[in-house]
Amino acid sequence: MSTTNHQPHPRSPSSINRIYLLIYNTVCASLWLRILITTILILVSSSDVSNVYTSLEPWTRLTQTLAVAEIIHAACGRVFCFHLPRITRSPVFTTFTQVFARSTQVWAVNYAFPETTSSSSAYAAMLLAWSTADVIRYSYFATMLAGLDNIAVLKWLRYSLFVVLYPVGISSEWWFMYNATKSISNMAVLGVFYFFLGLYVPGSVMMYKYMLRQRRKILTQ
Repeated sequence: MSTTNHQPHPRSPSSINRIYLLIYNTVCASLWLRILITTILILVSSSDVSNVYTSLEPWTRLTQTLAVAEIIHAACGRVFCFHLPRITRSPVFTTFTQVFARSTQVWAVNYAFPETTSSSSAYAAMLLAWSTADVIRYSYFATMLAGLDNIAVLKWLRYSLFVVLYPVGISSEWWFMYNATKSISNMAVLGVFYFFLGLYVPGSVMMYKYMLRQRRKILTQ
């Protein structure tokens, strides 16, 4: 990821991209912050963990679906037909893998199988992991795009907290998908779910190693 404080001409195409991406990252950070705060408030005020699912499942699904735009950003390298600033150097495959996995989780598992998701405390754990990581990530990008230099803390958090948050999130995702298989009678759909369950192990190891490499690369700059 680049931390260069690039200041393009206000009327240049890259300036339009900067404004668009600043708005995008600010909106995403705000949505995930709402999810994070609401999750904490519900856990503190209620003993019924199903309230987390009831209150936040639609918001989480909507917020995560917005991230599909990041696949387009990475694949096309353009926004409004103009070149994107070099905000992230993540390859297209890595971006697609992360967004696809989470989007599948919120639509094909959490939304489609509320009976195996809503009453589990793992749903709150997953939301805490996802929202904490994404509030920091989007805030880091937005701060960079705004031209602010004082981002050292956000940078460290962005490339450090995943060490704990990623295992919590990925294990929760796997657990919900596994539980969903108990409610599936269609053998074709069941086969697809088991296929994805099998991919979680090599896929999560690959992503974790990638993030560790990124941490060493960025924090030693």
